[in-house]
Amino acid sequence: MKRAVFFLAITLLLVASSSAQATIDSIYNYQELNKSLRFAQLTLGGDVLCASGGRSTMQGSERSFGMGMQPRFTIGGLHFWGHTDFYVTFPLGINFQQKTDFSTRLRHTEGVETGMKIYPWALRPGRLRPYIGFGFQPFSFRYKAKGNETEHGAAIFERFIAPPQAGVTYATRHYLFTAGLRVYTKRSFNYYELPTQQAQIDMQPFGFTLGILRYMDTDVGMGTPRGVQQQNIMYHILKENKRLDAWYWGIGPSAALQMSKSSLLKQKYPYLANTSLSSFLMPDLTFGRYFSKPDLHVGFTARPMFFKVRAFDAQLRMQRLTAGIEACKFLFDYHGFVPFAGPMVSVEYLNLEENGIQTAKKLQPSIGIAFGWDIRLTQTGTSLLRTNLRYVPGLNLKTDEGEKVMFDHLEFNFIQYVTFIGRKKLYRKYASSAARAK
Repeated sequence: MKRAVFFLAITLLLVASSSAQATIDSIYNYQELNKSLRFAQLTLGGDVLCASGGRSTMQGSERSFGMGMQPRFTIGGLHFWGHTDFYVTFPLGINFQQKTDFSTRLRHTEGVETGMKIYPWALRPGRLRPYIGFGFQPFSFRYKAKGNETEHGAAIFERFIAPPQAGVTYATRHYLFTAGLRVYTKRSFNYYELPTQQAQIDMQPFGFTLGILRYMDTDVGMGTPRGVQQQNIMYHILKENKRLDAWYWGIGPSAALQMSKSSLLKQKYPYLANTSLSSFLMPDLTFGRYFSKPDLHVGFTARPMFFKVRAFDAQLRMQRLTAGIEACKFLFDYHGFVPFAGPMVSVEYLNLEENGIQTAKKLQPSIGIAFGWDIRLTQTGTSLLRTNLRYVPGLNLKTDEGEKVMFDHLEFNFIQYVTFIGRKKLYRKYASSAARAK
């Protein structure tokens, strides 16, 4: 793409020296595009989460456990000119946990976190800025009591948490150094230590984070007078060749977050009822068509989801394969932040296995809603970043016993890479022509 832009600059000089310049519309201007470029910046980095410890009480016996430490990878973006940081943080699968004298293994972790930090005073190099924020993520707790040997291990307690946050960030020209405090509001729950006995768990109220992020402007070249002129020429090329409308394909990681409890688990497997039927890091695939005049996209999507819960003498496997079509209208463009929403029609294959035996399956149509946003500075790009959220209300699978397994997930596609088919090839064609003319 850099080579194409270079040759487009040559094209600009050729066009400027001819009467053809008058036919090129100034769709983009320097002031607006430069402001949009400063609106958002990409962030990459990581942090260490120090989650709180607590105590376990069962039959009057109180036992304590220490905090856990998790290194995490973060991708996100600064928005609103340094006032807001939207991010997604992925645990690296490493958890440092202090040993206890009552269990062979105890683990409490916090999963993929999506959140935001708000800075009342904008981030600036050489300045220390306070922030407040929040995020939502799954919390998981599990331990195996000494002497308790079972086929499928200990139970898992899971739920979603949204801890409020506060902290400070120091900015340099390229890096953000952050120290934060997390407050856990829901700290007590019951945990099945045995299939018929529960322990009361009380977590401590605070956690801490230390992190470093690299922030960068990936489209800095567009914020110059020459860059703006190149964008106008690229728009002219697409318009003349009737390519403002374009086919696209996209791929990205996604998650399916459980929204309702399943009656099958409550009635038949109570020690599994607090295990979340959620799927993380599944692929989100799309192929579709963008229509520039109405500013909407219509696309085919497919997402495979797999779930497994197990404890003591039970193991359940669930599967959801979904494919469908969605039509989404872009609502407005706020300096490159472009939200969209629309209906979704899909075909769902749902499957349930209990202890290796298939007990229910179903193929059915469904209707849902899709919404999200694009990071789209201009309509001339060869690719962009998209965030998708989808929801099918009430989706479930009923067993012969009359109990339900719920599949009404909130699907959250963190970042999807979308590329417009044929645009890069078209730009290279004009760049080659300009090079030969020179």
